[in-house]
Amino acid sequence: MSNAFQRVAKAIATDLSGLSSSEVETLIGLFRKSQPLLLLPNHSITVDYSASVEQLVEAGKYGWSNDDITSHNFPSFERGTAQVVVYLVNFNSDISSEDVIRELDRQGLRPATLKELLTLGVAQPDLQCKNRIVALDSTWRDFLGWVYVPFLDSSGGLYRYLGLHCRDDDWRLGCQFAAVRK
Repeated sequence: MSNAFQRVAKAIATDLSGLSSSEVETLIGLFRKSQPLLLLPNHSITVDYSASVEQLVEAGKYGWSNDDITSHNFPSFERGTAQVVVYLVNFNSDISSEDVIRELDRQGLRPATLKELLTLGVAQPDLQCKNRIVALDSTWRDFLGWVYVPFLDSSGGLYRYLGLHCRDDDWRLGCQFAAVRK
């Protein structure tokens, strides 16, 4: 827990007179468990899971998109619309996809799907100009057997694009991982 967050939690607990020491510890524990989600940048979006990948790519108005990002390669069985909060998680180091998924799970999150990523790109187009945003929940295997995941990025602010990255390669410092609550 960060020092500032710990001080705030203790100040709140200290100001609540009449709590036993175990109740104070319980309150601090609640803050400790919720801290990651409280501090993560997040964006509320409405995802239309019935829309095709092609429709969402077109709505994103990307300067370039990988031709392999299609409904055929990324089938989805979700339907309807849902209000979703997408958290952007940055681990501040190089990290493997497996470690990202394990840490997200520990925080009560799952990786975002392609349709959630694309909807985020439509709703918040400037986000990808700051950092690459990755959706680890949607994968595509090419004819050689390599597994790829989609990401949003920009070319030095000149244009926004939608690409694929090999899931087995480590992710560089600065990548953000789109995640939603389980």
